[in-house]
Amino acid sequence: MSAKTLAAMVFSGLMVLYLIGGALVTPVFGVSFNYTVPFIFVIEGLVVSVLISVVWTWLFGDQTHTTTRYFPRLVIFCLAMAVMLTLSVLVFFGWHTDWAKLWWIVMACVMAGIVVVSVIAEAYFRRTGRRYTQILQARKVTQSDQGSV
Repeated sequence: MSAKTLAAMVFSGLMVLYLIGGALVTPVFGVSFNYTVPFIFVIEGLVVSVLISVVWTWLFGDQTHTTTRYFPRLVIFCLAMAVMLTLSVLVFFGWHTDWAKLWWIVMACVMAGIVVVSVIAEAYFRRTGRRYTQILQARKVTQSDQGSV
């Protein structure tokens, strides 16, 4: 997956979840949500989406030539996401809007979702890899036994 595609998907997810979150929060708190996205949220969403895709491509992309195991890279990615969210809150805190808390909650949820999907994929691939390694070892033993007879 290219960095542009990932950035576009993250940005789209941020915008859609922000609008859905506003629609869900409105009846609970009895406030009116006007279904618009402030310009500063668009800029912040673009910056965060691009940064997420750059870090992801750098750590996990197809052209990544690294001997580092997947799990340490995943930890680095999770820490980078936490730093991005913190910096985003600190940098854009001055441009206060009525729905800033909802925006930051949505950003945190999207980032957490990316991390959770990454961890689940890692666990699945490890389990699947072990199973296939065991099958391959059993097949090698069977073939070597048949060849010696």
